[in-house]
Amino acid sequence: MAFRAPAYLRYEGERARQPAWWAIWRITFRRGWKSTWVRRFTVGAIGLAAAITLVMYFIQTVLPGWRTILEDLGRLTGQEGKLPGAFDSRFYLVILQWFIYPFLLPLGALLGHELIAGDLKSNALEAYFSRPITPWSYLLGRTGAFTAYLLLVTLAPLLWIWTFDVMTAPDGHFDKVSMVPLGMAAAMTILALTVALFIQALATFTRSGTATAICLVALVVLSGALGPILFEITDKDSFLAIAFYQDIYTLASGFLGWPFEQDDNPPFALALGVISGILLGSLAILALRIRRKGNVG
Repeated sequence: MAFRAPAYLRYEGERARQPAWWAIWRITFRRGWKSTWVRRFTVGAIGLAAAITLVMYFIQTVLPGWRTILEDLGRLTGQEGKLPGAFDSRFYLVILQWFIYPFLLPLGALLGHELIAGDLKSNALEAYFSRPITPWSYLLGRTGAFTAYLLLVTLAPLLWIWTFDVMTAPDGHFDKVSMVPLGMAAAMTILALTVALFIQALATFTRSGTATAICLVALVVLSGALGPILFEITDKDSFLAIAFYQDIYTLASGFLGWPFEQDDNPPFALALGVISGILLGSLAILALRIRRKGNVG
């Protein structure tokens, strides 16, 4: 039977004009930043980007024509465009790996514990839904904050490095890397959104931050081992799409204009399909959960 507390007074003040999901976004983002490890990962990624730009500045000061020297060395050795230091868009595929594995994936597992499962353990959902907030607004706000954190340790550092690179490069270099901002933004947004939704879909079943983190690590490690094994047995590069880390690399390369169809990488369309499948599958699980009036995450 419904009841009303004697001290309850209906709020008659001015209401905020922001949508409900924006309040969830802010609450989730602030909760995440309170975690010491979240701050360490985020600051670490930004610090790595700063260190890379300092090294580039030092080399630029000592040897202004170093980009040309690297490209000439690549041509002389028959490795044109394949050297790690070759400064076209493929350079950003190399340094992307320095942010994906040490920062994005561990941060994704950590945020799954701090933000996702934490709402279930602390009964925060009851506080959220005591206000006019729908499950979809809750999901949108939390996913947006989760995605923002993952982009802070991947896209933001890469764009910082790209800006420094363009500002200090000689004439004509911009044409070689002009596709990096949009290409990386598209690839990293898809990847971050996929990880955010996947973590939340897992949390609807496990309700444990530790179990959710283990599942994410298992996905990366087991798929990374199974894909190359099947490739070696069958010599079909399509099996490499099983490896999640291979899909990340191929996704970024495709959006940067280098859709590798060989060189021990899965086809771009297949890698994009695998990541899109994980994204849409996770969203479908969450939508079904909402439809059945269950807790999302």
